Amino acid sequence: MLERRKAYNTPIDWSIEEEKSLLEFLEEHSFDSKKLKEIFPLRTLPSIRSKVRKLRIKYDLFGASYRDEKELFTTEIAKEIRPKIVFDAYAGAGHQTFKWIEYADIIYASEKMKWKLIQFENLAKHNQFKKRKYSDNLYVFRKNNKKIYLYLGDALDVAAELKVKKIKVDLIDLDTCGSTLPLLPTLLLLTSPSHLVITHGEFHSMRFKREDVLRRLFVHKDISNNPLPIGVDEMSCELDKAVKVAALRAHNETTDSFWLDLKKEVWLGSRFHGMLRRYYKVNRPTATSDCINEISN
Repeated sequence: MLERRKAYNTPIDWSIEEEKSLLEFLEEHSFDSKKLKEIFPLRTLPSIRSKVRKLRIKYDLFGASYRDEKELFTTEIAKEIRPKIVFDAYAGAGHQTFKWIEYADIIYASEKMKWKLIQFENLAKHNQFKKRKYSDNLYVFRKNNKKIYLYLGDALDVAAELKVKKIKVDLIDLDTCGSTLPLLPTLLLLTSPSHLVITHGEFHSMRFKREDVLRRLFVHKDISNNPLPIGVDEMSCELDKAVKVAALRAHNETTDSFWLDLKKEVWLGSRFHGMLRRYYKVNRPTATSDCINEISN
């Protein structure tokens, strides 16, 4: 029986001095629970991990150690398939957005955290894009014939708008520090892309032994069974199956669903501390039985 995860100690706000010390550590070092516990002996490890995640996102440090590797992979895919229109569903500060636009004509980007706009604007200025504000939630960045539409809001809302406006998306990029598996079928149905690039943040759940999270995400497995313990290679295999099943179940008719063919992947950082980014070609399923047989192997 699973129990609810809850804090057993009364939350204590982090002081400005504590946040400053932690930020300075993160700017120079990778996450080290032992060292951080020595620096903050009165803080619990879950509290430290939570604050680390928030600061990394706030100060654009998340994935900074392997950002170059990620951008190289994005550039490699962009060169190969030459997408005209890309939906960057979790744009963040825009690091991948401005790699896609080097080869694409139009980018539709969404970002839920409105304060990320400043970081996005800085990167746009660096890449010589001019900004125009259309509303509180929509900004357009232009450079010659290239355009980036940045929506400050939920990725699902943006995908629905693309569907309503009948905008044909060539590639969708799902690059988040969490998991996009629950939303994947809906995003595929709304955008019908020819290509999918996805970053698997689920490895955080594996490392932190989040049995409850993995049970929910592994839709191809029995939810009553504990997926832990699980190694990196097995986790990679299970995620591929989960992605394929999510796509196959996107529509009640198999012929209107999707079949994802894994073409390339790259490890960002080390295999035990980094994340996995994959490129899939999006096809239509040939037959339900063939798809299930492949996933079951």
